[in-house]
Amino acid sequence: MRPFRIRDPIHGFIELSPQERRAIDARCFQRLRGIKQLAMTYLVYPGTQHTRFEHSLGVCDLATRIAREVEIGEEDQRVVRAAALLHDVGHGPFSHVSENVLDDRNGLSGVHEAISVALIRSDEQLRKALGAELCDRAAQLLDDGGRGFRSVMSDIVSGPTDADKLDYLQRDSYYAGVSYGKYDLDRLIDTATIIQAGGGETYLGFEDGGVWAVEGLLLARHHMHRQVYGHKTRIATDIMIERALSLGLREGALDEVAYEVASKDGRPQPDERFLKAYMEQTDEHVMHRLLAQTSATSSRDLAERLLRRHLLRRNARVALHERRDELGIRLSAVLNLDKPRLAELEESIAKHISHPPHLVALYIEQPSNPTYRLPGAEINAKDIMLAYKDRMPDYFQRESEIFRESSGGEKSFASLYFPKDDRIDEKKAEELLWSALKNI
Repeated sequence: MRPFRIRDPIHGFIELSPQERRAIDARCFQRLRGIKQLAMTYLVYPGTQHTRFEHSLGVCDLATRIAREVEIGEEDQRVVRAAALLHDVGHGPFSHVSENVLDDRNGLSGVHEAISVALIRSDEQLRKALGAELCDRAAQLLDDGGRGFRSVMSDIVSGPTDADKLDYLQRDSYYAGVSYGKYDLDRLIDTATIIQAGGGETYLGFEDGGVWAVEGLLLARHHMHRQVYGHKTRIATDIMIERALSLGLREGALDEVAYEVASKDGRPQPDERFLKAYMEQTDEHVMHRLLAQTSATSSRDLAERLLRRHLLRRNARVALHERRDELGIRLSAVLNLDKPRLAELEESIAKHISHPPHLVALYIEQPSNPTYRLPGAEINAKDIMLAYKDRMPDYFQRESEIFRESSGGEKSFASLYFPKDDRIDEKKAEELLWSALKNI
């Protein structure tokens, strides 16, 4: 039967089998149309209205290209395709923003990945479309990646150079209208290879001739993190959404069932009741619930400000790494502030400047270079490997002319966000921020 073709602005035509076409018609997959890839980044870059739906199709397409290049078997290719297609089916509203709320609220990590696995293992429409056996194998592949077991198949869908990164860098760059996310995709895939390791593990690596393509990918990732993902106004929107969700749960605007995840042995275990409520959660649904509140709550205020683009503003920023001597031993305490202490500081600053606490945010960031990793004694899941014809595989960083010289030095910053206030200039805002930091 002729494959179903979808035209994509990034990859051209994406082909799906009849079974995969039925899978994307499943309610849980169609829900991804209601979840923007970059949350409310469109308030900064207006074109970033794309969703997890088309991203998932792109990841499936790229995963297939890589799998064919490294010549894994046809049955394993089907598993890789299914896992890539469904890897984000468990994403919550506003993508990674709600993921932070889920993780913090439940004291867990990797909740959205666990939800994806649970849906693949339980959703009747998905399992009817793809078959129970294929769904189980795809779920196992995604689950193994979370447990730390590394194989070339898991590397393709969840590794240091996985199809997810290859797609979102180009897709986000395209819709943001910037060039930072571009790299030589064709050359990168053309040099992909399997690296054999001990203990039954295999890695997705690259032939030594592909080192420049890998450099291009990592530089694209670095630039996108600096210019798009780390944009100060985008960070402001993320802060506001995350607070609106947390406060909305506390104030009764949102369904608590959709944010309470059971766990077993420290790992998320989403149950049927949770999944049913969670599947109702989209960007629009959450915003509607927040805005529909009849009382003047903090969460409704944040939602209304987002709707009108009355955003928090970064009024001060201090480079902590440049003021180590002044902070002394307090630097460690600043970088490791827990949420209760952070809330106390924010409330104190809010009182001083006569703003509601929910509109004052102290943001601590350590924007480590996402391209750099110092090779260790043992290979781990973050290492990129190069294959050679005449010697053993080695770390990418040791061959790269650019990254072998990287210092890996960490920078850290503290920023103070609150609404525009003509009473408080940049100098006064910085004094407020610095005073709070020195009193920790």
